[in-house]
Amino acid sequence: MSGLPTIPTIAETNRLTLEKFTSVISLLFEPTAVLTKRIYDQRPFASYDQLLDTAGAEIKKLTPEELLEVINAHPRIGEKATNLSALSKIEQGQRASNEDEILAKWAELNKRYEDKYGFRFVIFVNGRKKESLFPIVEERIAHGDRTTELLTGLSDMVEIARDRANKLLAASASCPSP
Repeated sequence: MSGLPTIPTIAETNRLTLEKFTSVISLLFEPTAVLTKRIYDQRPFASYDQLLDTAGAEIKKLTPEELLEVINAHPRIGEKATNLSALSKIEQGQRASNEDEILAKWAELNKRYEDKYGFRFVIFVNGRKKESLFPIVEERIAHGDRTTELLTGLSDMVEIARDRANKLLAASASCPSP
């Protein structure tokens, strides 16, 4: 996965100002001020895994309004590429020949999901094609409940962040130092 941004070592991350720390957390989770501040206040971390475990624990302490802020920071699957972070563009994959149909279907599914639950659908895509997720979101719209959906989406956000951290650390390790 070339073209990935790099992230500092955990030792460097522990010494960052809140502003620069926010940039690192935004790469992992998408911009979310409430979670960033809570993670920042828990430093130092021995590893990115510990940072992400802390994020998962801090998510469980958020108010309902804060939970919505965190989950809604994540982009919608199928959203126009101009609205996606660089990492979300990579994760959501290349353009398919029937991309317009896929995006239209995602727009409809996202609307139905958000109308039912009041927040964005988040799932750890993990290289799967966008259209392969249609049955999952349709099932969750039909049979899910709000609390389970919120907890599942937030848990997937932590797994997405963990996957991003692993990939970014690998990319950072392969970059020569100046």
